[in-house]
Amino acid sequence: MRTRYDVFRTIRKIVLSLAIFGVVISALVSGLVLNVALGLPLAVALTFGVIVSPTDPVSVVNVLKRTKAPDRLTTILETEAYFNDATAVILYPIAISLSFNPLQSATLFAYTLGGGVLVGLAVSGIAELLYRMITEPLAETYFTIAVMFGSFALAESLGASGLVAVAIAGLYMGNRTMRIAMSEETRITMTKFWEVVTFMVTSFAFLLLGLKADASMLGASVLFVIAAFLVILLARVLSVYPIVGIARALGEKIPSSWTRILAGAGLRGVISVALALSLPEGYPYRETLVAMTFGVALLSLIVQGEFLQIYLKKSRL
Repeated sequence: MRTRYDVFRTIRKIVLSLAIFGVVISALVSGLVLNVALGLPLAVALTFGVIVSPTDPVSVVNVLKRTKAPDRLTTILETEAYFNDATAVILYPIAISLSFNPLQSATLFAYTLGGGVLVGLAVSGIAELLYRMITEPLAETYFTIAVMFGSFALAESLGASGLVAVAIAGLYMGNRTMRIAMSEETRITMTKFWEVVTFMVTSFAFLLLGLKADASMLGASVLFVIAAFLVILLARVLSVYPIVGIARALGEKIPSSWTRILAGAGLRGVISVALALSLPEGYPYRETLVAMTFGVALLSLIVQGEFLQIYLKKSRL
């Protein structure tokens, strides 16, 4: 909701490229390297690559806000994280099926992604008409819960991406509905409400991450965790630099100093942990993959996040 479309429009090519192709490249690089370096079966290694490829929006944005990074840079990383979560979730069932049909998988991916966009737009358009009939700020704020949950539920029931639908609905509401169909009082009330909800849900998610972490399991897999973390950093670099170069060739103005930040800002978090814990019982190397994912998330948040913050302060963007 708080993402301004006029800013997003200037960087949409790089955002969507990072969110879709960046995840695919990162997953492939991670999977292939871990297959060779750790001896994991290729299908299992690729599944792990899909699990840890999406970035965490909350962690990245918190670091950027503390260092007062430019609005366009923050928007790139934030919106990339929202959309690449959806990409990973779409690729996840394809990966754990341990089979791959290029045409069938590409068709499913296109339907899931495109369907999410259409559902998000349709629900938001209907909601905008209904908002014109509501004049009470608290009722309007409460209605946004129905809009967001409804867009997610409808998309999922149709086999499309609920995460994409919610992201589109949020962009639509924040850039159109809130401006033309709501009073100033409602906009203030709604903004404060979702700030509180976001803080509570995010806190619970990271608390759950901590409660689910098994220290003994992490200790037994420490070498796998370190190797996976280094591979993820490499995969992020190999996915970001070509995409940024292509985006520049297509006319998007991305400063060279931002490329290094984009490559280093791929913090992992809750979505990766959720995907790892969702692996079916009996899946090959399940416990190892869960331990690696937890370890990568913790190292990413603690080590990578701190180095990113130090670099941002020194670069004086």
